[in-house]
Amino acid sequence: MTCITSKRVFEMGEIYIEENHNYQFDFREADWSMELQPRYRRANLELADVDYILEYQKRLILLEYKNAKIAWEQGHFNDALKFNPYSDSMISKVAHKFFDSWFYLSAHRCKRPVTYIYILEWPKGDGVTRRNLRNRIERILPFRFQKMEAPIKGIIDEFSVLSIKEWNQRFCGLPITYIGEGGE
Repeated sequence: MTCITSKRVFEMGEIYIEENHNYQFDFREADWSMELQPRYRRANLELADVDYILEYQKRLILLEYKNAKIAWEQGHFNDALKFNPYSDSMISKVAHKFFDSWFYLSAHRCKRPVTYIYILEWPKGDGVTRRNLRNRIERILPFRFQKMEAPIKGIIDEFSVLSIKEWNQRFCGLPITYIGEGGE
């Protein structure tokens, strides 16, 4: 464990099932993983958090996951089409989730390179749209602040918007798999 705490807060990597019970996130190869929301909820904190935080290959990964493709595939076309990852409010939410989650890591003095990954599945999504979205969100993440306020380092090192397929190619030790509508 690389975070300094007075008691064990971080657990070994685990398997998580996303909220709609369609995908499984297998983080057993991670040094540790966690869902931050239950901790914030117990403390009555109204902070926005990423879905998962994990340490893998000496790097902290903050992972946000959105999947509007499932609604589309299940015939809920209106729900899928209402989802707009390019809206100013959605872009702001994705950025704020980083800041509100980084707050927790900072409080525990976690000192590792930080990668923020937004996994996005939606009917209109492709590599070009994910790259354009990454560029928009990246502008409001603290990359420029780190450069301006040298020697501040360690807030964020990398930001990516990936599909599940791209995640699985890049992090093959941490697979995301479809387990079917409603789970196994």
